[in-house]
Amino acid sequence: MSVRDGVLSVAVMPELRVFIAETDGAWTELTESATGSRPVVRLRAHDLQEAARRRRRLPADVAVVLDLAVSVADDPRTALAAISGHDGDTGVRYAGTVDGLAGLVTDLYVAGVADGVTLIPVGSDADLRPRADVVLSRVRDQLRIRAA
Repeated sequence: MSVRDGVLSVAVMPELRVFIAETDGAWTELTESATGSRPVVRLRAHDLQEAARRRRRLPADVAVVLDLAVSVADDPRTALAAISGHDGDTGVRYAGTVDGLAGLVTDLYVAGVADGVTLIPVGSDADLRPRADVVLSRVRDQLRIRAA
């Protein structure tokens, strides 16, 4: 990874992987992985520090995908209200806007915490797919990754 003229180059980084945990239990990838892509290890952690620590212990030849419980709304207060009543497993959670989630996913990827995320919808917005598609588009824009 390098920065030239204020533009981040991710040419040497592994491919970004984004999944959604569907309400029916399915695990759907939104990104199109390249042929021969690395095996995926799904990681659940209590916080980002634990996620980074556990990532460092895994082999470099696997794609580490962090579970991220998300509540996305047009405004942060609505998203926060929706996630505050969530009694699910403790783990990394995000409540906010599409832009904020795109920023978080980008940061996790660039910092090497994970090679991608599994977005797990919580709150009233069970159909996360439309917003997740927008998040992925914005992450790609931020990273200057050409869409598949």
